[in-house]
Amino acid sequence: MFKIRFLILTSIALFISAPLIAKSYRWVDENGVTVYSQKPPPSGAATEIKPPPPPAISPEEAQRKLDAQRQMLEDLKEDRELKKKEATEQKEVSKRQKSNCEAAQKNLATLTSRPHARARARQKGPDGEYRYITKEARQEKITAAKKQVQENCK
Repeated sequence: MFKIRFLILTSIALFISAPLIAKSYRWVDENGVTVYSQKPPPSGAATEIKPPPPPAISPEEAQRKLDAQRQMLEDLKEDRELKKKEATEQKEVSKRQKSNCEAAQKNLATLTSRPHARARARQKGPDGEYRYITKEARQEKITAAKKQVQENCK
């Protein structure tokens, strides 16, 4: 029984390895066509094709290099996505800052412009009614508005 298994396994190994050790030939026939075959031509004028050399690195090393390249590509992709997100956020911040600047300038212009000398500043209260503010309160609001313009209008 052991001998039969050994013979079967040996036969299979030889059958599988036969194409690996087979030679390949190349020649040009009488019609000028290049022919590739595992059998030499009848005339015998053929070039033997050598198999390619084995890989310079082991499959494990090649897999490690491939994995490292994949990781590097993923890192680059994440970096691009992060930069894109940061650029979008920066645009939103700039847009919000521009809006705040315009509002602060409008507020300052409202507080500093007086159509005539007797006009006084009014402010809408929490109950929805307008009340006149004092000169001191108005001056404080002007100072605060100037500060907001400086902060938001860079």
